[in-house]
Amino acid sequence: MSTFLKACELDSLKSGQMRSMDLSGERIVVIRNGHGVYALKDECTHEEYPLSEGWVEDDCIYCAFHGAKFKISNGEALSLPAYEDVKTYPTRIVDGMVEVEIG
Repeated sequence: MSTFLKACELDSLKSGQMRSMDLSGERIVVIRNGHGVYALKDECTHEEYPLSEGWVEDDCIYCAFHGAKFKISNGEALSLPAYEDVKTYPTRIVDGMVEVEIG
């Protein structure tokens, strides 16, 4: 069964910022981009390096290890060396808190 868990306050993230966290045993990275908030598994599909060590540019997150690029809205792998998508998690905002669906 999936459930939404509180991740962080929306106001604590500025556009282009990300935060790595452990929610119910899942290591995720929460990213605020413009008016959207996204959550992805905090692991590059190429070498299992934390995506939170990389950077956000436009609508993508880049892995700091080899530069793999992923679309933050759906986890799609957009450049080599990664060819597998990153898992994404649904998010919502409730009373100023970012919540992520885990399950």
